Amino acid sequence: MNVKAEILSKLASLINNVPAASAHTIARSVNGELTIGRIRTLKANVLGVKYEISVADGDVRVDVHDPLSREEDYSRLLLYLINALERALQGKLATPKKLVSLVQLAGGQAAKLYEKKAIDFLTIEMDGSTLEGVRKAVEDIGGVVVEHLNATWSFEVTPLNGVRIRVSFWQGEENVPSGASVLVGQEVEEVGVPIEELVTMIEMTINRFVLFYRKETGRRPKLFYSLYF
Repeated sequence: MNVKAEILSKLASLINNVPAASAHTIARSVNGELTIGRIRTLKANVLGVKYEISVADGDVRVDVHDPLSREEDYSRLLLYLINALERALQGKLATPKKLVSLVQLAGGQAAKLYEKKAIDFLTIEMDGSTLEGVRKAVEDIGGVVVEHLNATWSFEVTPLNGVRIRVSFWQGEENVPSGASVLVGQEVEEVGVPIEELVTMIEMTINRFVLFYRKETGRRPKLFYSLYF
């Protein structure tokens, strides 16, 4: 992965500044582990993208494995990983709180159109989905299947800083179309994730989940290749 020098420098600074006693807590903010020795190595998993970042004597190496091979995703998520490390080093750690809709958050009203676009994509592309395929895609994205009211299926993922994103889907019947909802943990306000970053994480969660589902099941797009095209 080609990474700009300023990003490599930032990563080196952040990883080198992690106290040994806090290594587990800091690494947990990016769903990973940090080994500290002559070489400091951070392994992280963000929405199914696996990063291995090694820092030694001022040199930084970033290895990335994305089963979906989406450069636009793993490049953007690397920047969000940096933001998450910064927040964690500042002591901003999530305490699980109630789940809320985007519009209940500061600035959430402005994100309604983006949320609707993502939900429309999900309901169209996942109509008629199988629970087995859903479980595999959820595992691929680093999430867990959960129960949510009377939803056909639902899952949660915590991409960064322990902030939860819950996606739920209701399969349509007869003249009733399929539907979906997205909720986020109110801990997002405690951690201080900007609404713009949160919205993008929600979009990427839904898009990558659908793409993983197709990869696992061989299903072809119904209407849209991806949320962005």
